Amino acid sequence: MNTKTACAAALFGSLMVACQSPTNQHAPYAVDAQSTAVTARNEEPVAPLESQTSWLPSDGVAALLLRAETESPQVRAAFHQWQALHARIAQSTALPNPWVSLGGYVQSVETRTGPMDGRIGISQKFPWPGKLETAGDRMASLAEAQRMAVEDARLAVRRRFLRAWTERIYLEQAQAITTEQVSLLQQIEDVSLSLYKASRVSQADVLRAQVERLKMSDQLDSLVQREKPLTATLEATVGAPLETSPNWQGLRFLDRTALPAESDLRALLLEASPKLIALQARLDAAAQAQELADLEDMPDFSIGVDWTWIGESNVVQPDSGDDALAISFAIEIPLQRGRIAGAREQAFAERRQVAEERQRQQWELIAELQTAIAAHQDAIRRVALFEQKLLPKAEMTYATTLAAYQSGQAAFQSLLDAARVVLDFRLSTARAAADAALAYADLNGLLPIALLANEEQN
Repeated sequence: MNTKTACAAALFGSLMVACQSPTNQHAPYAVDAQSTAVTARNEEPVAPLESQTSWLPSDGVAALLLRAETESPQVRAAFHQWQALHARIAQSTALPNPWVSLGGYVQSVETRTGPMDGRIGISQKFPWPGKLETAGDRMASLAEAQRMAVEDARLAVRRRFLRAWTERIYLEQAQAITTEQVSLLQQIEDVSLSLYKASRVSQADVLRAQVERLKMSDQLDSLVQREKPLTATLEATVGAPLETSPNWQGLRFLDRTALPAESDLRALLLEASPKLIALQARLDAAAQAQELADLEDMPDFSIGVDWTWIGESNVVQPDSGDDALAISFAIEIPLQRGRIAGAREQAFAERRQVAEERQRQQWELIAELQTAIAAHQDAIRRVALFEQKLLPKAEMTYATTLAAYQSGQAAFQSLLDAARVVLDFRLSTARAAADAALAYADLNGLLPIALLANEEQN
């Protein structure tokens, strides 16, 4: 009896291994063990904020962009979600677990060769050929869509960082320009005070100069208050704190005055946009889900083996006590037509929904691209206008008005107006350059390649 039990156990063990062997056919869906390493339970999966290494603006845009793209929580979360979907491919292509059954008889059943003492069986369900492969293809398409979501998150982080970087540099330039304007108004105040002491102008000119200088000092304080939210945005994008008291002076906007042709950018966008590639992968997954729904008409089947232990018979028989072996075959009958029809209708509707979503996304991306290109071109035009024409004339006007005021040939209000125009044109020049860089940042959030002429510039 022990020998028979051992033989039975060996046979069932080999059958269980054989039942699971078909999953090896889906090796192309295997996940690299290194890419799906799981953090040990006793390890901290995410470093606390206090332990993050700080950074400085002087590290350079290229280094900071790389750090933001690799360490941003947004990108890392999308990456881990892709890992989770990728790990589901092997699950969707695996056979169902086999069933092992063990039974004993309450009352022994006598047979010609002896009483039946008990039985053990194993059965394995096999889906219809093509179901597992299609399920694996569908999950692989969903994983590909999520992989593109990682790339899209990277571009979003890139855009957010460049926009915050641009606004912070503009803020530094605006502070410098406003500080110079405060010094200019202080100079005007000193001139009016000296003329007042010489009884050449009234005290009202001195008071108006002081009021104008105080207003400009208030604007400077407002600019200083904008530093903290911009710093917080940069820290959130990089995923690390900014070093205390960083130096932003001398940093330039990251911009290219000459972009590729709009037709080239549009073709690149439609061909390699992560959003569109992800939607195409989702469309493939929907088509594969529709194929799976069609395969629901085909039955699944199962194969099983039962081993029955036979005791020794009281009657002398040549085969007395020999165990019995039975092979079973079962086939599923797909009678639930309503469920199958509903699955087909659902798969078709989901496929149409993704197709419409992809078309909508195409139009929106093209609109965003054209908006960014137009904004970039307009900003470049305004920079040239202010730098080459308006600002030189405004500075010349201020110089001549100041000389005329000192000689008594111009009113004090004309001098203040000329100073305001110089300030407005200086700020407008910096704002136009910042707008060009912002539009360029928007392009970097749309296109899957870096368009930067020189990312090493600070």
